Amino acid sequence: MEFQRTIAEPVEISGEGIFSGREIRVVLEPAAPGQGILFIREDIKTEIPVNIFTVQGLEGATAVIGKDGAVFLIEHLLSALHGLKIDNLTVRVWGEELPIFDGSSSVWVRKIQEAGYRYDYVPRKKLRIKEPFEYVNGKGKLYFKPASSFRVHAEINFDHPLIGIQRFSLEINPLEYVKKISFARTFGFRDSILQKMEKGILKGGSLENAIVLDEKGILNKEGLRAEDEFVRHKVLDIVGDMYALGAPLVGEIFSYCSNHRLHIEALRALYYNGMLEEVEPGHINIKFFVIPHKRAFGA
Repeated sequence: MEFQRTIAEPVEISGEGIFSGREIRVVLEPAAPGQGILFIREDIKTEIPVNIFTVQGLEGATAVIGKDGAVFLIEHLLSALHGLKIDNLTVRVWGEELPIFDGSSSVWVRKIQEAGYRYDYVPRKKLRIKEPFEYVNGKGKLYFKPASSFRVHAEINFDHPLIGIQRFSLEINPLEYVKKISFARTFGFRDSILQKMEKGILKGGSLENAIVLDEKGILNKEGLRAEDEFVRHKVLDIVGDMYALGAPLVGEIFSYCSNHRLHIEALRALYYNGMLEEVEPGHINIKFFVIPHKRAFGA
């Protein structure tokens, strides 16, 4: 039996928005069991819940879109929440996007760990893949398969000497998530980034926010955090985008050259084709329920 959990206390964080170039303030707050993940645009006073109907996959980002507003670049926070098993959270945002930070989910992970966890006497709602399902759009492909846990296999293929074909697989649990993919940064190519800046699509960003590549190598002084950091970030993105269901996923995912748009399209196809079922909770024995202290990786 797994119980729903949220964070133990509010945390506040600020950082630059890569699209707006503005300083964005964010407050994460504990939420009641059953709420799910709720975004509140404090600057325009509108609420947007995270679910299969509100999340949109865009070119290079994922957004949650409501009737009166939107929040862009939510995938890294959602990835941290899915990876750390946070079921319920209120996210207050003063701006139209979340900060990019270093392009990974590590800052979100650290803030959540600092806040600690609060468990509630309510079983976790999980959605299980019922039967194999494939979704293809152009070069990209996602294949879903029933399984007893959440596991992601990803393959990417870029015509670049530092990337080429990379593959990575991981069973997602808090310890493995933090240790093996939370640090992996998003990446982009210099020429493409410059074009977006010229068009006004990107008004912020620097070498501190992503891995930036030219035709020969990377421009960041830090270098790579892992030789296969690129595909590890792909897994990080998939974990985040799959939380658009509004509940943790139980199943196995095989990804080939996928992107945010494909992830959400495939998830919707999975949902509308009736390929998901709710996992029945096991027996609850409150006598043995213990609220753990804060700890580094919060399994």
